[in-house]
Amino acid sequence: MVGGAGFAVYQSAGRADGSFTQLAFTVADIEAEVATLRAHGVVFENYDIPGLETVDGIAVIDGNYPSEGSGERAAWFRDSEGNMLGMGQPTR
Repeated sequence: MVGGAGFAVYQSAGRADGSFTQLAFTVADIEAEVATLRAHGVVFENYDIPGLETVDGIAVIDGNYPSEGSGERAAWFRDSEGNMLGMGQPTR
């Protein structure tokens, strides 16, 4: 824990290409966070693939992180270097 926030570090098998989530944040209100970041010019990723669909940049993921709830609502965006960042709100 750092400042009340938990995080995990893992060893990579190679150079990160930015196509997978490099860092994710847990948020209390994902709609508000997405709106705030969009107002500052952040562009959110959109997905429409089997098992993952975003609506207005936010996906509903059932069963993800069951220790936090019954699933999560999640959104992804890229930093200035192209790394994928994410945020999630556990659904209870």
